[in-house]
Amino acid sequence: MAAPFDNMSGNGYIEENREHKLEQRRHQHNQPSQPGGPSQEIMSYWGYKFETLSLMPGPWDPTSREYIEGREDLVVNNHAQYCSVVKTGIGKAKMILGGEVDAVWDCKPNNKDDPINWVELKTSAMIDNDRDMLKYERKLLKFWIQSFLLGVPKIIVGFRSKSGILQRLEELNTKSIPGLVKRSGKGSWDGNLCINFTASFLDWLKQNITTEGVWRIRRRDRSPVIEVFKHEESGYGDILSHEFVAWRMKGANSGS
Repeated sequence: MAAPFDNMSGNGYIEENREHKLEQRRHQHNQPSQPGGPSQEIMSYWGYKFETLSLMPGPWDPTSREYIEGREDLVVNNHAQYCSVVKTGIGKAKMILGGEVDAVWDCKPNNKDDPINWVELKTSAMIDNDRDMLKYERKLLKFWIQSFLLGVPKIIVGFRSKSGILQRLEELNTKSIPGLVKRSGKGSWDGNLCINFTASFLDWLKQNITTEGVWRIRRRDRSPVIEVFKHEESGYGDILSHEFVAWRMKGANSGS
C-alpha cells in the first residue's frame, strides 16, 4: 500500500518473505548511529519497554496492585502478543488477513461476532522541527496501513526524548490519520491513493497469476518498479502447512 509514497480465479496466499525481513533487520541494526545518538538495538528496546510498562495480562480489577506497581521492574518480553484475523476486501479483492496486534483496550467481547477493541502501541522521537515532522509523517503511513488492514481502531504513540525518556502520549484514531496528515502535516502521502493503488495491484495480480507454483512480489529499495516472478514451478513453498493443504484437499474432494 505504501509503494506510491515510499522512496526508500482460485485463492492466492501471500506471506512476507521471512529471510528478506530478517536481512532487513540485520541491515538496520548494523547501521551506524548518529554521533552521540542511541544504537538501533537500544531504540528497539525502548519500544518494547514502552509496551511492557503500558500493558497488563488482564483487566484492572483482577490484576494485583503488586503487579501494577511493579511493571517498571519487569523483564522486557517481545513474544507475548495477539494475532488478529480479519475478513476484508479492497476493490474487487476479497481477503483474509492475519497479523500481530499489541493489546486490547478493555476486554475481548463475549460475542465472537462483535468487533474487538484492538490497540497498537508505537514510539517516536519528539518533533522539534520540520524535518522531524516529515519523518513522523512517514511513520504514520506505516502505522496507518498496519492498523487499517487489521481493523485496529486506535493507536497510542509514546513520544520520547533523545535519551529515551517518555515525554507525552498521543491517542490516534486510525481512520482519522490520513485526514490529519492532509490538514495539519506536510501532506507527504494520501490514504485514498494508497487504497486505490492496492486495489488495482491486487486486481492485476489475480488476472496475471493464473498458474500453479510459488510467485514472489519484490520491490527493491527506492525503486519505482514492482517485480512479480515465479520462484517455484509447483508446491506451496513455506506459506502453507501440510496439514492445511490436506484439510483443503479433503474439503474439495467431499464437495464442501
